Amino acid sequence: MGIQRNDIFFTLGLITALWFALTSYIWAYWAAVVISYPFGIISYFLWQKIRHENRQRTLIIPIILGIGLFASVAMLLGLLILG
Repeated sequence: MGIQRNDIFFTLGLITALWFALTSYIWAYWAAVVISYPFGIISYFLWQKIRHENRQRTLIIPIILGIGLFASVAMLLGLLILG
């Protein structure tokens, strides 16, 4: 049993989701829009391709994306409110 197409999609989706979660709070000069959000969108679409799998691993990507989105919005609101 070799590497299947869904394994590649999962690995790429996980890597891009982690990049999104780790860089989503960088709002200096709106850098998150350029550095982070494209990777989050790519990860979301890759997850859409494999979410029909009935495996536990497909739950990891949306959780990481949710954490990254929460961190991004919280940081942006904090910067806008606190100046």
